[in-house]
Amino acid sequence: MDIFQTIISHYPKWSKIELITVIIVMIISFIILERYYKKNKITKTQMCFSILFIIYLLHVYGSTVFSRLPSTRKYQLEVFWSWKEILNSMNTTYPKYELFLENILNVIMLLPLGIFLPLVYGKKIDWKVGLLIGFCISFSIELMQLILCRGMFDVDDIIHNSLGFLMGILINNRILRKSCK
Repeated sequence: MDIFQTIISHYPKWSKIELITVIIVMIISFIILERYYKKNKITKTQMCFSILFIIYLLHVYGSTVFSRLPSTRKYQLEVFWSWKEILNSMNTTYPKYELFLENILNVIMLLPLGIFLPLVYGKKIDWKVGLLIGFCISFSIELMQLILCRGMFDVDDIIHNSLGFLMGILINNRILRKSCK
């Protein structure tokens, strides 16, 4: 399976209900952001990155939870089980490259949100706060998957998503540091 097929299989089409929900959330978000902007509590740049953050976050929730069909409740609580599987398969005829690719995609998935967040706030974000926010977003995705039976609650996914979010924060903090000099 190539990377394009992996991405397509992880981001299926949304239903009409999901699209309507996203539109409602976006309208409410636009109204709130516009009021903050008119009260001079945020800048145009912050408003634009807030919109990007919300759109991307809705896309993540949609593709990881709501566009999946309900199945049985599944969970994997062992930490780094996926890396153990990958390393154990390296000496076999069929190494688990797809699992490796899935881990990498889980890191990449929340990286843009980490990049957007300092731009939403208009300042650098402490890495500990960034890690906590990334953990909370990822945990909420996994918890919804567990409760709604729309995927597998996976501790490794929480770690990978949080790491990606943190990497985005650190990348943006580096950019903000250089642009402020």
